[in-house]
This record gives sequence, C-alpha cells and structure tokens, in this order.
Amino acid sequence: ERLALSARRALDPQDTLSAVMAQGGPHVVQSAPELEQANANALALVNRHATQHDAILLAISLDGVAVWLRERFPTMPIVGMTEAALLTACLRAERIGLLTLGTSMLPLYQDRVAQVGVCSRVVAYAAPEAPMAFKADASGAVPAVLDELVSAGEQMSRAGPQFIVLAGAVLCGYAEALQS
Repeated sequence: ERLALSARRALDPQDTLSAVMAQGGPHVVQSAPELEQANANALALVNRHATQHDAILLAISLDGVAVWLRERFPTMPIVGMTEAALLTACLRAERIGLLTLGTSMLPLYQDRVAQVGVCSRVVAYAAPEAPMAFKADASGAVPAVLDELVSAGEQMSRAGPQFIVLAGAVLCGYAEALQS
C-alpha cells in the first residue's frame, strides 16, 4: 500500500491505479529462491488482471518478470521499479549509488544493475541490515531504519555518487525523510 500511495502521487487525477499483492509468500524477497516464488506470484497476478489495465508497474524490488512480460504483452508498458529508478537516476547523474536492505540482496541487485546495463554508472552499493523495516506495521519511516539508511548513505558518499537509488518496495516513503 505504501508503494501504491507513492505511485498515485505521480498520476493525473483521471488516472487510476489498481494495487494487487500476492497472498502467498514470500512476504519479502531476500534471496534468489524467494525471487523465483515472487516471479510466479507476479505472473499469476498479471494473468488475472492485465487485460483490464493499460500498464503494469512491478513492485518487486528486482523487477521480477519484467522482461518476460514485455515479450508477452508487447504493446503494454511494463515498468519494473528498480529499472525505472536506475534509468531515471542516469538522466540526472553520472555517478549513482544503490541503497537497499540486507547484504544477501547485494549480489541480486548487482545482477539487476548489469541486466539494465548501467554497471559503469553505479559506483557504490550499500545494504545495511534492518529487519524492523519488514514488519507489517511499519507504515512510515521507522526511525531505527532511517538511522541505518543515513549511516549507509554517509559511507556510500566516499565513492562520490551524485544520486542514490533506494531499491526495494519496503523503502517507499524513506526518500523524503532521507533528503531532509
């Protein structure tokens, strides 16, 4: 719902957004096997809902099945949130950082950065451990998570990123808090 609230801010008043979420696990994607399960769930949701919509925004941190969906629905815009964030960052800066949660996610994000084709632009990665961010009741910026992100961002600054991408649906709502 946090991601849907964030996405709705970018829509025109006459546009609508239908947010759907898989009811089966995984609750959080933190490994390659969990990503595979999330991909299967995303495919099921797309198969159920795509014909009633004009576009698909995948709120799976690693963009899940975006490439496959583009082949299946060639006339429908398919947006993966990490890909969109990285490419938008490339429009604004030469040197980019990627900030997510959980060290187990770093290799998966590095693979995704390579798939998007922006390895040379991503100069820093950070993935602090902040399990409290994944609690179901974490509806806003959790102060302890914010502290972890600020600390990681300060460490990333040594590599000189001009723009930092927050990667992961769980980080929705943290950008404004981090900017201040």
